[in-house]
Amino acid sequence: MIQQGAAKVTRMKPTIFSFSIFAIAVTAIVGITTRADAQLRGMMIPLTTTMVITKPAPGEIFGNKQVVTMGVGPKTYKFLLNDAYVDDPRGIIHWPDIWQQVRQYRPNFNVTGLGEDTFAKMQPGETLTVRGMYSPNNQTYEVMGTEPGGGRFAPAQHY
Repeated sequence: MIQQGAAKVTRMKPTIFSFSIFAIAVTAIVGITTRADAQLRGMMIPLTTTMVITKPAPGEIFGNKQVVTMGVGPKTYKFLLNDAYVDDPRGIIHWPDIWQQVRQYRPNFNVTGLGEDTFAKMQPGETLTVRGMYSPNNQTYEVMGTEPGGGRFAPAQHY
């Protein structure tokens, strides 16, 4: 009688062992796919991004203002960033995500497109709204259009 009980225990050991291996395998598969999903959700397609920038006066001290640099060919231009937003239809990517990616580079953005010469033409103190497509793969900002001032989101002027 005692030997039959011992035989039942030895038969259950392989069953418990195979069940635990199966549970570990399922957990590993679920963990890997979850991490892969988080990695694939990055910024890969160009995003419509709008920036409101002001060209600083020579020798101006920036203090705690956010400064953005634009590279046009071999030249780099420095601007004060007044406002920026991303038109992401999914609502996942916001301006702080883009800034986190480009703030370590000099220049922050490599500018291309039809309006790339507008940065060179800006006068100190001038504010410009720049609409463009930002490509996260190589920090390229393709200018699609510009508008003097703060654009349509600027505060209304009273005369």
